[in-house]
Amino acid sequence: MSETPAGTGMGPDEPVGSTRSNHRSRNMIIWGGLALVLVLVAGVILAGVIPTGDRAGTTTSDPSPTASPSASATVEATVEETVEATVETTVEATVEATVEETVEETACAEGGECQVGDVGPGGGTVVYASATSFTSPGSSCDPDCSYLEMAANDIQNLYCWTGSGAATTVVVTGTARAIGQGMYNTNLIANDWCSRGIATSMKNFSTTIDSVTYSDWYLPTQSELKLAQGLDNVLAADKFYWVSDAYGKDPDFARCLAFSAAGVQSTGNCVRYRAQLGIPTRAF
Repeated sequence: MSETPAGTGMGPDEPVGSTRSNHRSRNMIIWGGLALVLVLVAGVILAGVIPTGDRAGTTTSDPSPTASPSASATVEATVEETVEATVETTVEATVEATVEETVEETACAEGGECQVGDVGPGGGTVVYASATSFTSPGSSCDPDCSYLEMAANDIQNLYCWTGSGAATTVVVTGTARAIGQGMYNTNLIANDWCSRGIATSMKNFSTTIDSVTYSDWYLPTQSELKLAQGLDNVLAADKFYWVSDAYGKDPDFARCLAFSAAGVQSTGNCVRYRAQLGIPTRAF
């Protein structure tokens, strides 16, 4: 007589189908318990997240007394941080865009900051931009001048540096070589009039830019003329230019400078009544 295998529900001590039924019942209990737990957890989370009537204006029920305070606090903190970050970024971007659109750089010729090489207010080329103010006695900007510009065109065939001609020359004393002294020197030279005099020509020179006339040009000093060395379209190459600081050793001569195309400087003592060039200069 054969024996019935154990665990089949067919043995003498095991009712038929009792084991499988027990297993199914146990599994149903477990799954049912898990489902109940999930429902409870979901309820807790929703109770902490869904706004009440005081916040949203759409419900009147209060949060569940079992709602998790930490969940609600986390959501609120996240929302606040997101809003703050968004607002800050938007404001910064708006301010930057507004500043870029409304703040425009003023050109040197219109009264803005100047750099060497810029077009100056008088239509010339800026040859000097000082980090600190300097004096220019006789100029309208004195004593708080900042820049020097040289005219776009030089004056040719200036014969007489001082005196009334070849037969009569006068030694001019008291001139200075420093930057800012050109106007002072020019006024000294002009006191000894010459019909084709350099100083008179400079004092009569003027430019008109945008209906504004600039008539405060003068003959530069050596130090001022040297500032144009190496700049494009300011001085003609290999031509001698008069300067306003006197050569005091001989009344028949005055100081003049020339620059080659390569920028090499030549210093000369030109006969006062022979033609040389002059470059109008002004401080501002």
